Amino acid sequence: MAPEPNPTAKAGMKAEPLSVSSPSEDPSQTEETTLVSALSLLHQMHQKLALLRESIPHMVQPIMKASAYPTPETLFDEFSKRTLKASEDLVEFTKLVSDGKWVFDKASSSRRESGVESGEVKRWKSSAPLPHYLKDIVEGTEGVGKDKDAKKKEEEEKKEKEKKRLEAERSKERELEIAEVKEVESEDVRRGIIEEFKKEHSDIEIISEEDGKVLKVAIPKPVGLTFSIEIPQPTAESNRYIVTLPTSSYLHILVLRSITTRPNAGSLKYLLDMIATYKTIYKTKCNKCNKLTQGPKPDLPVIRRLKRIAKLVQKESKEDGGTGQENDKMDTTGNDKTVKGAKDANPKVKKEPQDEKPKEDNDGADDVAEVELVEEFWVTYHEGCAD
Repeated sequence: MAPEPNPTAKAGMKAEPLSVSSPSEDPSQTEETTLVSALSLLHQMHQKLALLRESIPHMVQPIMKASAYPTPETLFDEFSKRTLKASEDLVEFTKLVSDGKWVFDKASSSRRESGVESGEVKRWKSSAPLPHYLKDIVEGTEGVGKDKDAKKKEEEEKKEKEKKRLEAERSKERELEIAEVKEVESEDVRRGIIEEFKKEHSDIEIISEEDGKVLKVAIPKPVGLTFSIEIPQPTAESNRYIVTLPTSSYLHILVLRSITTRPNAGSLKYLLDMIATYKTIYKTKCNKCNKLTQGPKPDLPVIRRLKRIAKLVQKESKEDGGTGQENDKMDTTGNDKTVKGAKDANPKVKKEPQDEKPKEDNDGADDVAEVELVEEFWVTYHEGCAD
């Protein structure tokens, strides 16, 4: 007895064609014979398709192992032979599918006769082991409904947890007002601010020009921005520091607009710290949408605002060495490092312990106190995300 053809033919094995006669050649064929012929033809298609799935890896194998060939000519000849063989296999499979179109037509008509309007063949589960390249597809199809519901429920639960967490954090935080400079700053005050700024941002060049009436602040490349700051005179009506920037690009216009509309315009310290944050303009994401670019341009988040937050945190204990409640803040150091804690992210950030609030006794446990810390840090927004 001849062995039955192996339905799970491995790649590299030659698919032996089976002699198939179209049912139209013999009108006396029974329905059973027609089905056997159709199954035999589908088996051939399956074998050919399995071989085609390995065509490209088989075709490029000489290139992947080029060092195994003595000459480039030998490599090219082997590659050409495999390419030609893959092309012939594809043509043969296409012809086989074209000749077997009657099988799919018969299956569709049978479905319609059974009352299914679409005529689609219902997927049935075979007892034979699935080929490795079909497992993910079949498993994904069977579990698509359950996966969608489970993922949707999981996402809703995550959103709810995140919402509760944010609400709990906000209940312990309050934003403080930043004191505004209302008078013209003296020369000594400005000198101290500039010296401190140079120490903290040694990579930013700051030069006094026109007998101290103008400050040039240059951010190095790749940003390459040079700001001109006009120093207000003691007799001036306004204490505002006027900033100019060569608007050679759309980005420069956005940056200058953000600086021009800044709060606390009479504070040189605020202005210089704000300029320093633009060192990381190409990698700092928006604090609201958490995206780097937005809009058709696309726009970078250019708006900078200084925040002063008071929050309640548990007092540091000897056992754990700290509370670990530091938040990531925007890095203005320009050294591509993820900075933990506002104090490390920006030398301007202050953490000032305020009133200590002890909690009530917790069933004999050690007293746990909460300390109010004040943090200052810079946040960034796109123009469309700013409040």
